[in-house]
Amino acid sequence: MASLVTLPAIAFSNPATASGAVRLRAAAFRCWALRRRGWAVAAAVASPNSVLSEHAFKRLQLGSDDEDEEGPYGSDADEGFQGDEEELAIARLGLPDELVATLEKRGITHLFPIQRAVLIPALGGRDLIARAKTGTGKTLAFGIPMIKQLMEQDDGRSTRRGRTPRVLVLAPTRELAKQVEKEIKESAPKLGTVCVYGGVSYNVQQNALSRGVDVVVGTPGRIIDLINGGSLQLGEVQYLVLDEADQMLAVGFEEDVETILQQLPADRQSMLFSATMPSWVKKLSRRYLNNPLTIDLVGDQDEKLAEGIKLHAIPLTATSKRTILSDLITVYAKGGKTIVFTRTKKDADEVSLALTTSIASEALHGDISQHQRERTLNGFRQGKFTVLVATDVAARGLDIPNVDLIIHYELPNDPETFVHRSGRTGRAGKAGTAILMFTSSQKRTVMSLERDVGCKFEFISPPSIEEVLESSAEHVIATLRGVHPESTQYFLGAAEKLTEELGPHALASALAHLSGFSQPPSSRSLISYEQGWVTLQLTREPGYGRGFFSPRSVTGFLSDVCSAAADEVGKIYITADENVQGAVFDLPEEIAKDLLTMEVPPGNTLTKISKLPALQDDSPATDSYGRFSNDRGSRNRRSRGGGASRGRGGWDTDSEDRYRRGGRSLRSDNDSWSDDDWSGGGRKSNRSSSSFGGRSSSYGSRGSPSPSFGVRSSSLGGRESSRSFSGACFNCGESGHRASDCPNK
Repeated sequence: MASLVTLPAIAFSNPATASGAVRLRAAAFRCWALRRRGWAVAAAVASPNSVLSEHAFKRLQLGSDDEDEEGPYGSDADEGFQGDEEELAIARLGLPDELVATLEKRGITHLFPIQRAVLIPALGGRDLIARAKTGTGKTLAFGIPMIKQLMEQDDGRSTRRGRTPRVLVLAPTRELAKQVEKEIKESAPKLGTVCVYGGVSYNVQQNALSRGVDVVVGTPGRIIDLINGGSLQLGEVQYLVLDEADQMLAVGFEEDVETILQQLPADRQSMLFSATMPSWVKKLSRRYLNNPLTIDLVGDQDEKLAEGIKLHAIPLTATSKRTILSDLITVYAKGGKTIVFTRTKKDADEVSLALTTSIASEALHGDISQHQRERTLNGFRQGKFTVLVATDVAARGLDIPNVDLIIHYELPNDPETFVHRSGRTGRAGKAGTAILMFTSSQKRTVMSLERDVGCKFEFISPPSIEEVLESSAEHVIATLRGVHPESTQYFLGAAEKLTEELGPHALASALAHLSGFSQPPSSRSLISYEQGWVTLQLTREPGYGRGFFSPRSVTGFLSDVCSAAADEVGKIYITADENVQGAVFDLPEEIAKDLLTMEVPPGNTLTKISKLPALQDDSPATDSYGRFSNDRGSRNRRSRGGGASRGRGGWDTDSEDRYRRGGRSLRSDNDSWSDDDWSGGGRKSNRSSSSFGGRSSSYGSRGSPSPSFGVRSSSLGGRESSRSFSGACFNCGESGHRASDCPNK
């Protein structure tokens, strides 16, 4: 009868061989050490099909007073389980010297938590299901124990030509398969490793298999083709790895995977790695894994992102996203690699094309040939261009080191997709940034994403022109410092001549041109982010004017000071400072310049601002009304004060202003507003109570809770200066004339 030795979080069975005896000795040592430390061993014990949690795993750490005892792989490895730092040292784990040397040559000296959690049960022969945060080193988690076993089997033996594989690794995408192959080849160059995937010729792969191979890594479709063609035999497979098993389901490989598993030897060891556990993955583990131990370093928490990823969310209008995108890349990537995720191939092409005018970028999606795909990825890895615009399917399993920035140009379809997208940065303990672009109708979806993933976004505004210019200059300066000194010799004469002629302006001109700003940057609204618009702030001192300060007050002020500004004013927001009455609003750049030169009534200050102050409603502005409605009609359809017929409901392009959540289609609040809501909650305005007056229609905030404080104008078309004035004078408060015509001024 086979014996069973239960360890903290480990169960070893059938320890009949010499290697089994070593494991038994290691098991006895660890149990003794834990009892000696006074820990409750039972709390960390994992029986078949049990779960080793992150909390239980941390309890397996041994103290420094155990250094005199023999470790799991003999006295040479006993100190490998001491302390918080030393217990993760590769050199102290009893691994073959050759493996340790190759890992250290690659700069890998310590294990990450998932690698450490998998190591001992994997070496013990257990079938495993492992969950861990994206970007935490899962490839080496199964690679290190697998390579160790193969090296020990091959010790002193010569390789045999035509040998069939002992290891099979299934990956959902060719990129992930190539990444796994690269890791194994660099860690164990003497092992015969072959990567097989579709889209390339069979001949090279068939020839490699015929020469003999130890490890086969590939996608399920091509592996089945090679099996059916007689080129791949799986009868001697000892180790099976399913990497990113949940993504096998996402790309439609579930039937292929099961077909392959049915042809493998029953006595193999299987390891399944998956960020999530959909029902198909659970069914797969029940059917094809033998009493698997689940190692879950995520647990009940929904957060699956690496801790080094900083998350930002930015509210934008649908029409401003492409304009803001290049600025986000300039400021947040700082010259490093960026991946922009889109939903469709068309978006990927269009976004990449739009970026090309200022930033080197390429698109990656399913319509691109395999040859061009590999050229694109190699160019991105080598830094020939810094921005990759990709669809979700095309980006699965990308092996791109040192990605600094991820931008979600469109919201992901589900939380898992968000995790996989964002996990392309912040890998292997490095820092990274992910930015989510969304529109107002998607705000609740963003909040749901925070809850489902267990993350927290920092909401940000688009970079200012000054921030973009500063970041561009820093990037150019860093590039100039990398120019080889010998190259500069050819340009010294021209540089000296130009410096003598222009002085410091010569270098400033060069920096401006290299930064992409040969012409002055156009202004941009801080509210709608639209080019050619300027945001101004009106401040009124206490004691001046009468009545409640509102958007109507602002439009009255503009009517009295500059009728053209009243005709063209965009969104108006009241500032949140209770001690100062103020508002911010948009105007076309030329009109704003004229307005700033005009005299304003006493007690009022009008300034151009570069940063928005705190507003009474700090939620993002919407396009559901006013001049920036999605239903962008001609100029004569827009009314004064930015008023226009109501658009299609919100920032998104969805005509019914819907968003998806939990399988239901929900309408946002925009659809429930009636025209009465625009009149200030149904309350009629008392025109004489407004110190600015001067408007023929009522202005007010929405009656229902709104993501913005908007302005509603009358249905009149453009303003005609010849028509009679029925409001009150801003200067004296009397009706029938403007402040410019006031007899008391």
